Amino acid sequence: MVDSQVMTGAYLEITSAGKSARMSAEVSAISVGRGADNMLVLVDNMASRAHCVIERTSDGWRVRDLGSSNGTRLNGQIIKSSPLKPGDAIQIGKTTIKLFDPGLQEVLTDDDLVDEEFSKLEALAMGRVDDDPLPKGIQTPENVDYETALVDLAESLPLRPFEEGEIALVNARGSVVHEATNETKSIGRREAVDVFRLILTVGFRSRTTDIHLEPRNEHYVCRLRIDGNMVDVARLPNQVGHRLATLVKVLSDIDIQFRDSIQEGHFAARVPDNRQKGGSRRVDYRVSFAPGVFGQKLVVRVLDTANAPLKMADLHLPTWMMQEIATGIEQDAGMVLVSGPTGSGKTTTLYSLVRSIDTSRRNVITIEDPVEIQIEGVTQIPVDDEAGKSFSALLRMTLRQDPDVILVGEIRDAETARIAMQAAITGHLVFSTLHTKDTVGCIFRLLDLGVEPYLVAQALHLVVSQRLVRQLCPHCKRGEPITPEQQKVLGDSGHGVSKLYYPNGCPRCLGTGFLGRRAFFELLRVNDALRDTILRTPSMQSIDEALRASKFSRLHQTGLELVAQGLVAFGEMDRIVGRG
Repeated sequence: MVDSQVMTGAYLEITSAGKSARMSAEVSAISVGRGADNMLVLVDNMASRAHCVIERTSDGWRVRDLGSSNGTRLNGQIIKSSPLKPGDAIQIGKTTIKLFDPGLQEVLTDDDLVDEEFSKLEALAMGRVDDDPLPKGIQTPENVDYETALVDLAESLPLRPFEEGEIALVNARGSVVHEATNETKSIGRREAVDVFRLILTVGFRSRTTDIHLEPRNEHYVCRLRIDGNMVDVARLPNQVGHRLATLVKVLSDIDIQFRDSIQEGHFAARVPDNRQKGGSRRVDYRVSFAPGVFGQKLVVRVLDTANAPLKMADLHLPTWMMQEIATGIEQDAGMVLVSGPTGSGKTTTLYSLVRSIDTSRRNVITIEDPVEIQIEGVTQIPVDDEAGKSFSALLRMTLRQDPDVILVGEIRDAETARIAMQAAITGHLVFSTLHTKDTVGCIFRLLDLGVEPYLVAQALHLVVSQRLVRQLCPHCKRGEPITPEQQKVLGDSGHGVSKLYYPNGCPRCLGTGFLGRRAFFELLRVNDALRDTILRTPSMQSIDEALRASKFSRLHQTGLELVAQGLVAFGEMDRIVGRG
């Protein structure tokens, strides 16, 4: 170590107990620790014998912890291995080590500047600094354009439950790292966290289910999934896109060093609850990063119960279906299946049914992959295949927990199906889902999985099939006279209908012509005739004959009733289920 104040090459500045010294760093690696065999020997009780190493890499420097007892901190955060830039501070106990490389500092690239902003934003997201404005020069006309677009969009939407400043951000460990400010920033004055709040605000006001942040060649594109369709809302400069992605990573406890891998996490927001004066509610977000050509694409799944039906009465079921299901979920045993493709709202329907059960007198346990929304009074268990906690393994364990009601998120294999159906005939009410086209398809799917016909016949009680369809915007939909062909397709549902309605487009529906979605259903109640059919070799014809004695409407028939009521466009229903 030398005390010279003038050094021509890279060097380390070491500060401890108020004293400073410098050491040349013109070597490939510098070992640091309390042991005498290190190149840099520290007189510090918090240092391990072999604490860390500072290494040259092909594009600069990095610091790597060597399994030290008290950890190595870089700019205040414990790290295992991290790039090291000139001016960064390594802390080991009461010792601070800074790297200075005059040659590297003269040729900083744009990526280096972005990394510097990553560190600033990370400190801001972790609450280590009170305010960290975006760097000078970042407020270009292009930035103001994207802010203006987002603000105009937020202001045009009729649903305004709260303002952007009222959103508090909660990290993955449950700590509020950005308190609600109750103030709205003006154009060009928003920090990265304020821009993110603005995007979340647009999401709340438009019933968004997913937020996409996609890196392109020269910019980021922010898209929202609204009513099942993707809508472009803004183009963000690359630097802003980088900062937003890093902010989400820090909130979700995701390592910001890795940008070329799949990463997952979660965070939450706390927002005002309009249902109770002065109250608040929690909204959860599930985060996924995936590597793309121009960087990691970010998708944030919005898990907001405010946009979902809470009880069975909120599902808009026909009266006779409501009565059948209400009776079914009060039974002590049997299986209730919900079928449909991915994204058709099966889990939401199951949650609504579970919430309609009196959990104060019944023990309700769910097995889910993953647990998306927490239900009060219900024990919810997440699937973890890597830890041996598969659906079938957890289902066996759950049967030893004295359950009255069991929700199995999905029947994926024969073993899970068999255990669930055995539970359904031995005194448990079992809910689950299957990926099939309709209710009758569930019967064939279970038999195809190898479940014994007697189990299917005895366990199945109710089978629900459903789809989600976009509703016409009531503010701008236009009516046109019904054609003879359409009248024929509607059949009995079309009696007395003189015109059908079509999408038009207005600011309230973002110009799409649709506002919100609703489910429509097909319900099959297993009767004795159908049980006899299942015990033999069933066919579509034999099942249809067994259902003639009971009330049963095909999915497309239920959907056409919504078309006749003017709630759904004829073409939209055609797209979802065809014409039967």
